[in-house]
This record gives sequence, C-alpha cells and structure tokens, in this order.
Amino acid sequence: MKPFPILLFALAAGNATALAQTRQQTLEVTVENNWTSAKEDEPVVIRLADVNPGFEVQSATVFCGEKEIPSQLDDLNRDTEADELAFVADIPARSKQTFRVILSDQPSEKTYPARTHAQMRLSDKNQKCPHISYITFEGTVPVKQSYSAMYHHGPAFESELVAFRAYMDNRQSIDLYGKKYQRLELAETNFYPKKEQLAAGYGDDVLWAGTSIGVGSFRGWLDNKLQTIDTVESRSAGVLASGPVRSVVEFFDRNWQYGGRTLNMTQRYTLYAGHRDVQVDIRFKEADAKDATFSTGVQKLERDNVGFLQADGLAGSWGSNLAYKNDTVNHPRETVGLGICVPKRYVTAHQEDDVNYLFQMDTDGGRELTYYFTFNALKEDKGFKDSPSWFAYLKEWQQALAQPCKVTIHSLHNN
Repeated sequence: MKPFPILLFALAAGNATALAQTRQQTLEVTVENNWTSAKEDEPVVIRLADVNPGFEVQSATVFCGEKEIPSQLDDLNRDTEADELAFVADIPARSKQTFRVILSDQPSEKTYPARTHAQMRLSDKNQKCPHISYITFEGTVPVKQSYSAMYHHGPAFESELVAFRAYMDNRQSIDLYGKKYQRLELAETNFYPKKEQLAAGYGDDVLWAGTSIGVGSFRGWLDNKLQTIDTVESRSAGVLASGPVRSVVEFFDRNWQYGGRTLNMTQRYTLYAGHRDVQVDIRFKEADAKDATFSTGVQKLERDNVGFLQADGLAGSWGSNLAYKNDTVNHPRETVGLGICVPKRYVTAHQEDDVNYLFQMDTDGGRELTYYFTFNALKEDKGFKDSPSWFAYLKEWQQALAQPCKVTIHSLHNN
C-alpha cells in the first residue's frame, strides 16, 4: 500500500508543474476619446506582434474595471496563429477608459453572445449547400460559373443592424440585405428569406446593383472608365472571422492584369458589432500599385434619387429600387440610403456618371488604401426615414471617422 501516497504526490507535483508552465501577459489598454461626441461600440484592435508576448496566444480576457467584456482573437493571415485581439467599447465624449487584457498560451472554451456573423456556402443540386471558409477559382473559370457555384453568390456578413454579400465574380460587388429589427438573421435566412420569414418581419435583399458601383464596391479606373477585375491567374474568397465582436471576409486576386501591370491584391471587409458601416482595406504586394488609379463610390437609385458628392471624399444617395428586378409580386420596392467615405488623402478626383457618384483613388506608396461604406434601409424600425436625416448622419459619420480614439498599451507583467 505504500506506493499509493507516493503516486498521489507525483500527480500533484505534475499538476503544479503544468500550472507553473502556463504563460501569460497582462496589458493595460487606455482608450481616449478626444472628440466632442461619445463613441459607441468603438473598435479597439491590438496587434499581437506589437505587444510581443513571447508565446503563441491561445486565449485572451478583457476587463473594464472588474467586468469582463466580449473580445475575440483572429488569425487573419491563415497561419494558424492569432494576429489580432479585437473588442468594442463605449467611450464618453472627452474622456478615457482603461482596460485590463490578459493574454494566455492556454486555450479557453468561453463564448460570448454573437453580435456579428459571417458565412460562405457552396451551391449544390442536392440543396445541402455546405459551409466553407475559403475557396479559390482558377482564372480560366468563367465568372458566371464561379458566381453560380456559391450559395448567395459569395461570402455574406452581418451585424445586428445590416447585412451584406460580396459577389464571387469579376465585379466583386457589394449587395445589401436590409433588416426591420436589430438582430442576426443570416444563419436562418441565408440571404434568401422564405415567405413565412418575410411575413414574420425578417429582412431581405434591398438593392439591385447590376453593373453599377453599388455601395463601396472596388473598381479599377482606366481611360476615364470603371474597370472590373477581369484577367487574373486565380480569384479567392474567404471568411477570416465570424463574431462575436467583428466579422472579416476577404478576396484575393492573384496576378490581376491591370493597365499593363500585374497586381496581387487583397480586399478585406470588416464589420464590427453595433455598426452599419464597413471598413475596406485594399492591400497590394510589394508596392506594385504605385501610380495606379482605382475607384469606388455609390450608385444612384432607380427612382426618386437624391444625392451628393463632395471633393473631400464623402458621397451619399437616397431613393428606391426593385431589388429583385421586375418582381413586383413577391418583393416590394425598397427605399435605401447609401454612403461612402474615402479619406481625403486617397482622393485624386471625383465625378458623376449616369448611374454613380464616384471617387478616383491612389494608394499609400503603391501598397494600400482604406475607405468605408454604409447603408440604411427605410424598413428599419429604428433607422433613418428620409434623405435629410440620412445625409446629416453621413456628415456626422465622416467626422467621427476622422476622430478615432487614441489607444495606448502598456505591458504590466509577464508570467
């Protein structure tokens, strides 16, 4: 019987050693809002490479005072290791808040209520439509085939307020799903609500983009014309993150032949909890887009369109359209407001054509550019109900984007 207590001691010693080997880093994160208005659901993003924890981060916990708040770790370059920690916070005007962040090399099974969602599915004749996370089509595949191969034609993503999809073809256009109520719906409707769901107040497609710029779609600009992403070696799309705090989807176009040059381009779309606006990050490999010009904007609506276009990078439109072309039986005419904000440093020109309000853009050193788009559906129970209120919101939104919170990070200790 003597070996029994010795075995217990050995197990206890082993557990103590395992606990001692857990590695953590504690950060103090101060978020300061110097603007005259409060920030609601302000995104806070910490690049793990910048804080250099010295270990592979498997989990993170964020506290505001003694209260734990939702956060998420995201692997954005698909190398199996987390790259960024993200959370959102309410910061009153002209104030700051301090958060305590604990990074750990041990995984965690904790979950938070989802406030965003992203999905991508395949179409198939058996109607199983399996969920996928990343897909690549060879450039020789006709774009109608890649478009049709994807259920809802590409990745879709949503916050409680709004939902979007991006087409898996040479347009890679953004399409809109408007909601009546503030909730997540795509997992149930998959962008195509049934009649019973529509009767119960679920949302639906609210825009017919066609060959227009839609809202915030990315285009080339050559010979004073919009250019789609036509000749590529391959085109890929993927869901990089799906809630609870943010959803991130991307497109990657390999060896895009554009204006006599070859571009390798990533388009990344990020939607945060509590937001109706999307951050668009365009990245090119090795400054290969130097001196190239691109375009984005918002379309003019089919009926009763009113809109504006400002030299400082803000444009908006308001009007109605048939989101399902010529279908007046099952889907009513939808009224929407569209908005685009391009930081002024990227804007090289602006102009209208018959169907769009457009900005031409260059890049930072041929490597990258960032802009934002947003929309409102008239059907929203808590949304904007006319063009004056929508346009006033867009101008406030532009000001808010120009006044980001200042984030300061201090490493308190490692263990």
